[in-house]
Amino acid sequence: MFRGACALTVFLNHWPLWSNFTPVGPAQTFVSQGLSNLYQLFIRLAWPTGGQHPALIFFFVLSGFCVHFPFEWRLGRQTGVVDWRGYFTRRIRRIMPVYWIGVLLGLLFVTAELWRPTGDPLLKLHSAATPIQVLARLGGWSGLWPEEIFAGNYILHTVSTEILIYAAYPLFYRGAAAGRWWLLGTVAVFLQLLALALLGFVDPYVLFPGVLMMGLFWFLGALAAHLILSRAWRVPAWGVGALWALFLALQQTPHFFGLNLIKQLVWGLVCMTGIVWLISWEQRHEASRDHALVRALRWTGDISYPLYAVHTPVILLVNWSLLTLGTGRSYAWQLSLNLVVPVLVTLAVHHAIELRFYRPSAPGAG
Repeated sequence: MFRGACALTVFLNHWPLWSNFTPVGPAQTFVSQGLSNLYQLFIRLAWPTGGQHPALIFFFVLSGFCVHFPFEWRLGRQTGVVDWRGYFTRRIRRIMPVYWIGVLLGLLFVTAELWRPTGDPLLKLHSAATPIQVLARLGGWSGLWPEEIFAGNYILHTVSTEILIYAAYPLFYRGAAAGRWWLLGTVAVFLQLLALALLGFVDPYVLFPGVLMMGLFWFLGALAAHLILSRAWRVPAWGVGALWALFLALQQTPHFFGLNLIKQLVWGLVCMTGIVWLISWEQRHEASRDHALVRALRWTGDISYPLYAVHTPVILLVNWSLLTLGTGRSYAWQLSLNLVVPVLVTLAVHHAIELRFYRPSAPGAG
């Protein structure tokens, strides 16, 4: 459910932001202004000033929780040797097929923009790509590349970050199995401080969604899984609210990168405790699982990864088509198509690619 909310939030942020034609008439202006106001409200409530997207932070916390939960469960029951070959096979089947579809759609947009340049600044920016950057993106090692890669689908950098974390997870597991959570937490904080030190030398748009930054949030999710299973940790609703209130108070402080790390940490704690609270709430209200809204969010969670992976190049291709096919700069058409077409492509990728290669074997396994 949370995965669906995260992916939907990212998509719905990009949808009006990249539907950049000028609205005509009072109705279109009203819609444009309304979407802009909602976007500003979202920033005030959840976005650490100058920091990473709040839904992305939430997703990394959730990823740490979901990946580590079954391993923590086995640790508690001492079920024997870990099947790491099976783990990597599941991760590859889960991530790479949809990832490569996102890469190819991005390169399709780059090809289209180079073939018939639109002159649109947004499209020109996102079509930037060098051969080595394309190789890094195709190989899934763009998370190691020290500069921002657009190539028609820049948000795949965060997927590359996930790939690095998954590759390093056996080392994380060894520390967790030995009970060295303090050491794992120290390493996660050290990586954030290292990112602060590297700010003047490395592209900040690489640091923000990279392992140095996002590793801490992944750790918080894994720690939540550990605390729930080993110590039956529960979080009251007021605890989540208090952390959120602290975050909102910090939002009023001046912009400073070091302070923003603290803001992001507090937001990560909001995400961590929110997950724990929701689990306990669902256990007390099992009937809520059949609620229409919960079912809708669960379905959105099922398609969340392809939605995240493909919506950027699809929106860019829609914009390119509108600019090159002579239909004019219709804001209404652009806004409508940029909402509908990415969802249709997402469903096609989900059913034709994702479900063919990967089906979770157990709750929380993917």
